[in-house]
Amino acid sequence: MKIKKFYKKHKIKIIRYTGIALIIMGLSVIIWPFYTSFIMARRELDILSSWEEETELTGGEKGDGINGKLEKDWIVNKGTDYATLRKGPGYYISSALPGEEGTCLVAGHRTTYGAPFNRLGELEEGDEIIIETEGNEKFTYIVTGMEAVLPTDMSVLENTDYPSLVLSTCTPKYYATRRLIIYARIAE
Repeated sequence: MKIKKFYKKHKIKIIRYTGIALIIMGLSVIIWPFYTSFIMARRELDILSSWEEETELTGGEKGDGINGKLEKDWIVNKGTDYATLRKGPGYYISSALPGEEGTCLVAGHRTTYGAPFNRLGELEEGDEIIIETEGNEKFTYIVTGMEAVLPTDMSVLENTDYPSLVLSTCTPKYYATRRLIIYARIAE
């Protein structure tokens, strides 16, 4: 009986505060991707700036990332777990290192956490991907193909008998029902 009286007396307040709470939750859901992209862009910029300063001090050259029409520089992190991919692209630890025989596998987000692989679908056969390691070794890979596969398709992880690179991200944008795979072979 007391609950009914309380509800009748405070019905308008309950509806008002519930509505405000729902609006705040909705705005949070809308703002979150923009916030994470902003934070990731700032972190990337700080890391790339420190990389540039270090290479200027040591006389090395700055890495080019994906060269050509995308003109992107990324720091690739070691690992592909959730926390690592929030920082940027991640290198599959069990895959080959850049320049080594086998497949070097790198994954990255396409629409969140700075969206490092957002424009990956714009790459075309013959485009160059340049990787610079911590030891200032540079490896140039040439894009040889692209395909969309199911997330369960593990054939893209197969090793090659030559140095190759596979970049992986979700497709289509915002739905992630498939994986966009970019294949590249080391330049001779």
